[in-house]
Amino acid sequence: MDAEAAAKALGVSRNTLYAYVSRGLVRSSPHPSIAKASLYDAADVQALITRKARMRRPRAAAASALEGGLPVLKTRITHFEGDRVFYRSREATSFSREATLEDAARLLWNSGDVDPFREAPFDPREVPGWIEISTRFLPPKAPDRASLLLSLLTTREPPSAGKPNTQAFGAAARLVQAVVAAIVGIDRPLDGPIHEKIASAWRKPKAADAIRRALVLLADHELNASTFAVRVIASTSARLTHCVLGGLAAVSGPRHGGASDRVRAFLEGIETSEDAALAVGARLERGERLPGFGHSYYRDEDPRAVELLSIVKPDEVMAAVRDTARSMAGLEPNVDFALLALERRFALPAGAALGLFAMGRSVGWLAHVFEQRASGTLIRPRAEFVLE
Repeated sequence: MDAEAAAKALGVSRNTLYAYVSRGLVRSSPHPSIAKASLYDAADVQALITRKARMRRPRAAAASALEGGLPVLKTRITHFEGDRVFYRSREATSFSREATLEDAARLLWNSGDVDPFREAPFDPREVPGWIEISTRFLPPKAPDRASLLLSLLTTREPPSAGKPNTQAFGAAARLVQAVVAAIVGIDRPLDGPIHEKIASAWRKPKAADAIRRALVLLADHELNASTFAVRVIASTSARLTHCVLGGLAAVSGPRHGGASDRVRAFLEGIETSEDAALAVGARLERGERLPGFGHSYYRDEDPRAVELLSIVKPDEVMAAVRDTARSMAGLEPNVDFALLALERRFALPAGAALGLFAMGRSVGWLAHVFEQRASGTLIRPRAEFVLE
């Protein structure tokens, strides 16, 4: 759309349209034939019109808030600017190139000079009964393994509320380590960089740096389903352990962190690039969603997937799936696709993709616990009763 059409559709002046562009609400690009003129993205204009309409209808705005509509909470942890994610003031993809998960925790928890991971490392052997349980029976899914261990820790944590302190940061660090220990099967103290411990436990030392990058990129993603669940639990002043247990339950679902399992299921039985192209084409022709592609929060590409796939090259089959999705439907891979590419590239244990998601996101959950506790508010939305 040209400037006149875009401003008319929005019902604003050109100066206001230019302000929308500067705030990242509407994308613009140079006009191909008129000098010093621009064209404005029609989809962005329509999205802004829809947003304004919701603001004029409070009940509709409230109803859409739980489905990616208007913001419902204030946060200083993570925000989006176009197709970029920021952890506080740090752009997440560039941050991930050097940072560890421990660095991400210090940043997201806003722990200042306190280094929570310098405290005594978590030792699974200190949890009564865990070693016996872990050697005899562990659920196949990563979140379930972590939930099993954390359920044994709930009575060991004193209740706490309000602003976080050094003790709370240390407890959070040990919880992150407990999640890692349960998911990858570590039975010794976690006294080194988490990504190196994971790579060592999986006997894949060459995967350590890719694991590090993935963990940092997954550390937080604003109010996704699991994080919102965690904040609701935290608003009741529940223990840290109970909050993380809520996050683990939510992240296991196939429409959240468990989406990588859907990508894996789709790829089962596809052995050649030709088979991959046919499988993608058939799925798209049936009008079905392609697992591992697209994301409602990004206009073009999931930056986490772009970053991971820049260092983890998909195998032949996954590359064919990606290329066919691009050419047939203009779809780009999301982070679930990238995680499975990492899992396959380094021959990590089946389910490692979901495990990495849960381990990385545990840091963000705890950041939101601290922020919610400090707010002192109870999350209790209302429901609109409708007759059957």
